[in-house]
Amino acid sequence: MITMKTIKYITGAILLGITLTFTSCYDMDLFPKTQLGPDNFWKTERDIQMGLTGVYAQMKQGSKDWTMFLLDGITDDAYCQHVVQSPYNNLQLGNIEAATGGPVSSIYSGNYSGISACHTFLKNFEQAKISAGLTESKANEYEAEIRFLRAWCYFELLQKYGDIPLYKEAIESVEASKVKQSPASEVYQFIYQDLEFAVQHLPNVAYGSGHAVKASAQGLMARVALFEGKWDIVEKQTTDIISSGFYRLADTYESIFIKKRGQKSNPEILFSVTYLNPDYRHNAEQEYYFRNALSPLDDLMDQYDFTKDKRAKAWYVYPGVGEREWTNPMGEIVRTGNSTITGWTCIKHLDKDDPEIYEKGEYDFRTDNDIIVIRYADIYLMYIEAMVEKSGGTTSDANAVRFFNQIKERAGLEPVTSVTRDELRLERRRELAFEGRRYFDLIRWKTVKEVMSNLVTPSGQCTFNDKAYTWPFPQSEMDINPNLDQKTVY
Repeated sequence: MITMKTIKYITGAILLGITLTFTSCYDMDLFPKTQLGPDNFWKTERDIQMGLTGVYAQMKQGSKDWTMFLLDGITDDAYCQHVVQSPYNNLQLGNIEAATGGPVSSIYSGNYSGISACHTFLKNFEQAKISAGLTESKANEYEAEIRFLRAWCYFELLQKYGDIPLYKEAIESVEASKVKQSPASEVYQFIYQDLEFAVQHLPNVAYGSGHAVKASAQGLMARVALFEGKWDIVEKQTTDIISSGFYRLADTYESIFIKKRGQKSNPEILFSVTYLNPDYRHNAEQEYYFRNALSPLDDLMDQYDFTKDKRAKAWYVYPGVGEREWTNPMGEIVRTGNSTITGWTCIKHLDKDDPEIYEKGEYDFRTDNDIIVIRYADIYLMYIEAMVEKSGGTTSDANAVRFFNQIKERAGLEPVTSVTRDELRLERRRELAFEGRRYFDLIRWKTVKEVMSNLVTPSGQCTFNDKAYTWPFPQSEMDINPNLDQKTVY
């Protein structure tokens, strides 16, 4: 629930711009903190730009930053072996209750904080756009960015919790925030309304500045429709993106995930969470590589042909169970900080071709690589899945087959002449591994119970209870909001 403390914190963060972890195209040095205050803020377009940057900064929580990859650790793809991630082990084993904590609580509170930031901006923007003398077109563009971000937050909640409290505007008091949850159908409708506005008013240009563009909103709308099984919407939004001509598959995998290797203005990226050295970095390399905090499971590794699939060599190494030494691309034997309990180490997000990376200590392993939220390969895969499902399980649609083969051929695999449901699902798993998508695929395919019941991890036999299709409201929220009805299964 949104408390007054949260409201004041979000308002202050936006007003002062103190969490500028977002790489903006605006020059933030133009706004000295000593000159900001309630009497002179929300007056000019520069104030609006700074407020917008503050909202983007609030998106780095609620599993929308590098921690989104940890959600692969509650599936059959990976195992969270670091003690800090033990709540993910519990979820993977099938243990989930209102008091579970960990991501069950942080994702809930983090996304509502993001929504609160959006509402604070929109409330002040009504007067600010007049004071700043914005044209209608420019005002709509700023509003479209905020509504895109709000839709993203609500979708992150909807995927996990189902029926949730739906706040459509700024909350002025704690009492006003104590509302019942709204049906998921109503939340879906609100998300689509925000995204339709965003698609209409965001600039139709290639992504590159860190700001959402039209294709960002279209990609998110396709993902929402994919989760809901609305194949016509998926087809339309992905087709429009593909037809725009702004995007293509990147030439190398490294250039997608590593800033030094061409991540900036990469033609495969439609939206990302951006970072900038030296002040605004994250822990992905430290956690996933150095600490081996998220280790690939054999179940995932068995899906790759290591003699052919370029992704296997680019993204994974095998030091061995309980080991941490491996040979890097320069032919040097190097070691991670912690050994891997599964035998595998993921290097998908590691700049493995940088010799200096192997000389770093644990706390030097912080990076400003942007975290990819939507990329073109997923646009292809969503389009293909829509065609597969609309065709009853197999498609020979020329575009679907062509897009599928582009993904396979980049990986060094043989082309096909048609695509089946099983082939599509396997390729999604291989291509999008360690990007935080697997859990939601299993949920929407309704294969999660079968998959998890057949999985054994270093923590033991996994299972899946049907109640976990929607997560419980955190107990801390139930204690504060008496109008919130917990799901009966919890």
